[in-house]
Parts: sequence; C-alpha cells; structure tokens
Amino acid sequence: MNIGRSTRRVVGFVIHNWPLKLAAIGLATLLYAGLVASQDSNTYPGPITVLPVNQPAGTVITNQWKDVEQIQYIAPADLGRLRADDFRATVDLANVKPDGNPVSLRVNVTAVDPRVTILDFRPRTIQVVLDTKVSKTVKVIVTQSEPPPNLQVGEATVTPPEVVVTGPSAAVNLVVNARVTATIDGSGVNVDRDVTPDAVDAAGEVVTGVNLDPSSVHVKIPVYTNLENRTLPVNPIVTGTPAAGFRIGSVDVSPLVVSVEGDQAQLQDLVAADTAPVPVSGATRDVTSQVAYSLPTGVSVIGDQTAKVTVHIEAVTETRTFVAGIRLDGRQAALQYEASETRVLLTLFGSTADLDRLAGSPLVVALNVADLGPGAHDVPVVPSLPSAVTVAATSPETVTVTVTERPTPAPPPTATPVESTRPSPSAGPSPSP
Repeated sequence: MNIGRSTRRVVGFVIHNWPLKLAAIGLATLLYAGLVASQDSNTYPGPITVLPVNQPAGTVITNQWKDVEQIQYIAPADLGRLRADDFRATVDLANVKPDGNPVSLRVNVTAVDPRVTILDFRPRTIQVVLDTKVSKTVKVIVTQSEPPPNLQVGEATVTPPEVVVTGPSAAVNLVVNARVTATIDGSGVNVDRDVTPDAVDAAGEVVTGVNLDPSSVHVKIPVYTNLENRTLPVNPIVTGTPAAGFRIGSVDVSPLVVSVEGDQAQLQDLVAADTAPVPVSGATRDVTSQVAYSLPTGVSVIGDQTAKVTVHIEAVTETRTFVAGIRLDGRQAALQYEASETRVLLTLFGSTADLDRLAGSPLVVALNVADLGPGAHDVPVVPSLPSAVTVAATSPETVTVTVTERPTPAPPPTATPVESTRPSPSAGPSPSP
C-alpha cells in the first residue's frame, strides 16, 4: 500500500510540468554544444621534454627520461595550433632519495596559456634514478701502440698527471684511472698533442656518465731512430736580481745528475741538463722551487721529471764609519758634568741595508754617569745598536767625564735696622729748657 503510494508520488514529480523540464534539458544541451563549438579540441604529437623541479643539491639524475607525447587539450580557436613551447612538463624530485634506485614519479603537464585545458597525455609516469654527486682524483695512464721495428720510444709524460672525476657515486666509485691512447707513427715523429682521456674501471672498461676535469691532457712521447742514454750534471738556471742590499750566496740543486735519452746526434753536444728558470727578483730570503728540466726537443729525462733548486740569498755586508754625538745619562742635580769629547767615531760592520738605515738618522752614544761622584772618570763608550750591526771599533774608546759639586749660592744680605729720632706719638711735650 505504502510502496504504491510512493511510486505514484515519484511518477507524478517526474511528469509534473514536463514540458518545462524538457525545455531546460534542451537548453543545457545547446549551451554545451556552443561551448564545445567555440573551442578547438586537438592533440599535440609531442615531444615535450620533462624537466626536474626541486632537485636536492649535490645530486645527479643517472637515467634517460621519456618525453611527453600526444597531449590532448581544448583551447580557444583564436590560439591556433599550439607548439612545444606552449606546454611545460615536470616531475617533482623533492622527496626522492639519492640512493641510485629507480622511482616511478607522476608527470605534471601544464599549458602556458591558462585558457588551455589539458585533457590527457602520455606517459603519465616516468622512472627516475637519482644518485649522490661525488668527485675523486685519479691518475692518467697512457696506452700506446706497438712502435715499428725501426723505431724506439722513450718515456711518456702526461700533463697534468691527474684528473678529477665527477658524477653519480655508483659510477665514480668504479673509476680507477683515466686512460689516453697514443699511436706511434711509422714516420718517427714525436707524439706531442692534446688527447681526451676516458674514465676506466679495474677491468679497463670505459665508465660512462661521468665528467673529467680537465677534459683533455697533453701527451708527449719521444720517438727515436738511434736511442742512447747519457748521465748529465744538472745545471740550475737562476734569473733576476735580489733586492737592494742582497745577493745570491749559493745555489743548491737536487739531484746533482740526471739520466737523459735521445738520438745520438741530439746528445753528442749536450754537456748539462738545464732546469727551467728560477726567478729571484726582489728576493730578501732563500728561494726554493721544484722545476722541470729545459732540454732540447727530442731529449727527455729518465725518471723524475723535476729538480729541486734552492737559491740562498744573503745580505751584502761592509764596514762603514759613523760620527756619533755624546749624551750623558743619569746626571744628579747637585753635580755638574763635563765630557772631554763631544763626539766619537764608530766603525760598524753589517749589511748594506742595515747601515743605510742607520745613516738615515743622527747617531747618539749615551754615557752612564749615574754612579759617578766628584772627580775625573774614564767612561767606556758602549753604543746601543741593532743586533744585526756589529761595532768594529770606537775612537776614542773612553771619554773622560769630570764631575764637580755645584756651588752653593750665597745667602742674600741681611738688612740693618735704622733708629728713628722722631718723637713717639704717645710721648708728651718736651719740657722747656
């Protein structure tokens, strides 16, 4: 009974004013159709590069990402056909751990123009591998081809001998060396060129995904047709002049001799192995440098490629005579003093620079007379000078100082009282005679 009544109410509600309701549905359908007709629903074929956002500092992405393609969108007709620059695709790396493990992340695609509505795109997710970025220094090794039978090769040198490897920790940890390859030409020409090294692992396989700094190194390999070895004395080359008042005292070099190799024709006139120049311009103290050898082209050093050169700098010394005044220190107020000399001659030994500084101001020798009593005293001349300067002689060596007591001034004369003859005002009149 109740169910039938409820059904009749629902049916009545639906058919009540049905013409008006039907008209409303029709109007909504027309409005939607007009909206769709006013916009351009289309598909952009891609590709759109996916960009990372919020990437943690000190991390690196180690895998290749897929591009976004087939973007379905709705846009006003007046925008025309959209291009790649009209879209932006990103993935958020804020919460990704840099542990080298793959993580699936949602791709976010937006339109630059806010009037464009993104309906669909693919892929919706991409796989990301994030790792910690690290660096380490490795040695550069040279592998070279077998030389032709008529040629001999010397020791290979690489500049710089080490490079810095940077990249994801998983890859950098595999790298043990940086390898360069050199080919020995049958023409006998020396190898002397820049080469790009490869990062290699312990098995000699190239490790990809890392960067080397510097990206190229210079390789030199001497090639000989008639190889000979000789032992030569090391000749240190020093350039420049020390500061004023200083000179080069001696030069030490280590090692004293070095073994070199080269073609017979190149070695026959070579009497010493020069070093690269060691500059000492303006020096006031010893100069020590680790320098390479400077040898003719085609001649190379066997073993250590540098020499230690120490240039000992010493002050230029001389003897010079100065005139110094005399000052008496420690005088007592009750005594008076007289010196037999007003000046002395000082013969000083020291560096030119120290003596020049002394000459720039007057010299005074102080004589200590604090403990002298009345009488004549021979006081030794002991000048106080910088420790770097030595007193070679003084003339005279002593100065006679005569001490006397200061005279006591005479007391002022005492005034004599004068007796007055005028009568006292208190006295009475004089009696009449």
